[in-house]
Amino acid sequence: MKYHASQIKVINIPDLEQIEHGKCCRRYLYCFTNPLPEQNVIDQIANSLEKRFTFSKEVYEIPEDVEICASIFIERLQDNEARVSVLTNQPEEDCVYIFGIYSLPRKIEERFGTVQSIQGEQREIWITDRR
Repeated sequence: MKYHASQIKVINIPDLEQIEHGKCCRRYLYCFTNPLPEQNVIDQIANSLEKRFTFSKEVYEIPEDVEICASIFIERLQDNEARVSVLTNQPEEDCVYIFGIYSLPRKIEERFGTVQSIQGEQREIWITDRR
């Protein structure tokens, strides 16, 4: 398969923030084509989006198994706008970074409806329809 530079997509990934208790966070601004539910419903959905990654000591040749958790917090800003925060223990691991920019946007769209933009960029920059 041949690749061309036009296939490269540059996306506006928010900076990694250091927050209290040694945690790291990236905050993404999502806009939807439809109104969002009330905050209490959003909170329940956000909890279901939490992702845990396990690194086995045998596979990764480390002293003990390590579990990394990506917690998701979604704050409804307006009817069709939300701030999606992906929190993890410091340092942010590659698995959490990839989850936040690749699979999480699709999962959010499945639960809240069509995403219009993320970080001010069109949906197609962040979410591709091919799997």
